[in-house]
Amino acid sequence: MAGEVAKVMRRIEESLALLEAGGPDAPVHKRYHLHNALTALKDDHAAAELHLDDFDRAELAKEFPELEADRVPTVDELRARYDSFTGGLL
Repeated sequence: MAGEVAKVMRRIEESLALLEAGGPDAPVHKRYHLHNALTALKDDHAAAELHLDDFDRAELAKEFPELEADRVPTVDELRARYDSFTGGLL
């Protein structure tokens, strides 16, 4: 387990370096995910790694187009999905 924690800590260090290189204009969502990773690291390194995956998602999507399934849906898509789910129950 120590090796897994060390791996997550290296990822956090790399992510932090990327944010620092961007200066004060670093993207808010990236700062948010890194903050969550640091918060989770104390109790659950696997959860911290998931937050780091979210931190890297945009860059990964460029390399792996199959991540399209992870894209955020539009409001219209959400409405259609909700309507389909409720099936007129409401």
